[in-house]
Amino acid sequence: MKMYLALIFGLIFLTLSAQQDRLAIFDHLMGKTWKAEGEWGDGTKFKQETSFRYSLDSTLIIAESEGFTDRAQTTFGPRNHGIRKFDPQTNSVKFWEFDVFGGVTEGTVKSKGKDIMYVYDYGESTITDYWEYVDDSTYNFIVGSYKDGTWEQTYLKTQFLSEEPFFEFQFDHYAILVANLEKTGDFYRDVFSLTEIPAPNFAPGYRWFQMNNGTQLHLIEKEGIEFKKDKNIHLCLSTQNLEGFTEHVMAKGVDFYDWPGNKNSISDRRPDGVKQIYIQDPEGYWIEINDAKH
Repeated sequence: MKMYLALIFGLIFLTLSAQQDRLAIFDHLMGKTWKAEGEWGDGTKFKQETSFRYSLDSTLIIAESEGFTDRAQTTFGPRNHGIRKFDPQTNSVKFWEFDVFGGVTEGTVKSKGKDIMYVYDYGESTITDYWEYVDDSTYNFIVGSYKDGTWEQTYLKTQFLSEEPFFEFQFDHYAILVANLEKTGDFYRDVFSLTEIPAPNFAPGYRWFQMNNGTQLHLIEKEGIEFKKDKNIHLCLSTQNLEGFTEHVMAKGVDFYDWPGNKNSISDRRPDGVKQIYIQDPEGYWIEINDAKH
């Protein structure tokens, strides 16, 4: 049974790796805002700002674009929300663009070296948006009918230039060292109702738990490591049912405290009105639970 599970997890890991490898053509675009201005063949203006980020363990790419949001081209703001994803059934990268007008453009993404080509149907025509790599901060951008390496017709020619990198950090995981992996892991599973997930290295001494929005808690078993369990150093979780949670932990035989240390009391003195309680896990680590809205 263990061998079967290890095989399943291994196949999942290989599948995720394959997806990430196929999306590596977008690596040069990541962490930057790309801006371009130009003019379509019919004389209308083109202006776009696009940023790219990975999502869902790098198996998806999210593209957020700003452009003209009215037909008169007088208002500039959020215009497109795009997704790029490797499709194992067709062995190709697909993309979807949802625009502010309610439209959806769907097609495939091809690559040639560092060049990226979006191919999609527009009416009765097949259109290519061609990102031609110049350097890490410049792409030539061409839209038109591209066939067998030749442009039969072009509708737009301009350049995308990148700004300085931006870093849209999101909380990923919190890791703590524990001496009793079984007891502490069961505590987080039972008291916080966290879902246990497999650690990717399949090694003993680790227990991982899934939290909300893809964040995780990692427990790592180590012996002989001393760490002062100060309340100022703590994991913080929020819930909109703080009162229900206090009843839950009391039923589990777990005490909670306010910040000064009063047993079974709730702190309510934050200027923003957020209420807080503090509990300790079996290792002595402090955990704050509050009712902050996100």
